Amino acid sequence: MKKFWKAFAFVEDFASGGLLFLGVTVIFYGVIMRYVFNDARSWVDEISQYMIIWGTLIGTSVALRNNHHIKVDMLFDSFSNTTKYFVTLFAHSVGIIFGLFLIYYGGGLVKFTYISGQLSTDVGIPLFKVYSILPLMGILLTFRFLVKLFETIKEKGQNWEALEAERKVDLG
Repeated sequence: MKKFWKAFAFVEDFASGGLLFLGVTVIFYGVIMRYVFNDARSWVDEISQYMIIWGTLIGTSVALRNNHHIKVDMLFDSFSNTTKYFVTLFAHSVGIIFGLFLIYYGGGLVKFTYISGQLSTDVGIPLFKVYSILPLMGILLTFRFLVKLFETIKEKGQNWEALEAERKVDLG
């Protein structure tokens, strides 16, 4: 099972980082073509935007996995361990609902753009392919939030001190 988790984390990291890197590389290519060779490419902006958006959205699952998501620590740290436990359960449950929302409504958008045959403006990419990141993100986030919820219930919220020590190490 550990091999699966390592492989899954690698695919997430590679996809997120790779798409961000490719998006920035395409932008660099566009700048060189425009300002050095005076030959602007219309597809550069569209493709780079899609790559960066996809990379960033996949990166949200990576951030959730590594506990690097945004949270209000000042308020959370003032809670008792019992309150922290229930707030965390609530937050993970809301995250699961949000992920399911993305799956359902993102899937509906993908279906609609597929049926209507909509294409992107410059390149003519079928928009259902572009929008397919939404249900994919819903699946990734739902999966990650389920894992986090399971871990929180399994540990009964007893890991707050370890998480606090880890966060202080991350901050320096």
